[in-house]
Amino acid sequence: MPPIVQRSLFALYYPYCGMVARILPNITLDGLKLRVLPGVYKPLDSEHHLIDFIEADKRVLDVGCGSGVITVFAALKSKHVTAIDISPRAIENTRQNCQTHNIENVTIKQSNMYAEVEDERFDYIMSYPPLYEGAFESQDQQWCTSNNFVQDLFKGASEHLEPGGKLIVLLPKNFRVSPMELSQQYKLEFESAVAHHNRSFATRLHGLPYLHFNMNNHVFTFRRLP
Repeated sequence: MPPIVQRSLFALYYPYCGMVARILPNITLDGLKLRVLPGVYKPLDSEHHLIDFIEADKRVLDVGCGSGVITVFAALKSKHVTAIDISPRAIENTRQNCQTHNIENVTIKQSNMYAEVEDERFDYIMSYPPLYEGAFESQDQQWCTSNNFVQDLFKGASEHLEPGGKLIVLLPKNFRVSPMELSQQYKLEFESAVAHHNRSFATRLHGLPYLHFNMNNHVFTFRRLP
């Protein structure tokens, strides 16, 4: 699809999603009710199942935390979770959902990628990157764009992972940027790519008003090289 057409369509889709979010602000995943603020991406891909790929009692970094779905579920399994996002709304949304579920082993920071965790290292870095290619003037709309996000995610991963630590990322199988090529470029060893078919029937129904359909997502796992 030509970029100008894609931008035009998304210029309509973005406010449409905001309207739907105001009408349907909540989503329940595996028994946990989460609130999603307008302007924050709603978790419609069962991305909370990324925690199936991590060991318990570890330190986790959630990059692009959005509504906080990965943060909340990871915190229930991990020693500590640090959640970062460029969007002030996403930061507030993550904070609210953590408070609702009495999650205390979490640090939440507004950050442009790794800027606010510069000297920290983690056992796992987890992310479900935005998939839309485009640019917006408003900072709080950047949650929906993939411009530079995926490359910057891989670029900074090694220096923020402990030795043997892993980057776990949910992406469409045929994403425009090859995660394999990025891993080779940024000193990460490919470990696995697992088809992500964990969307429940309820989650699929919830996605219909958002015109959200199967993205053929895969969970890609990469290990930090020595």
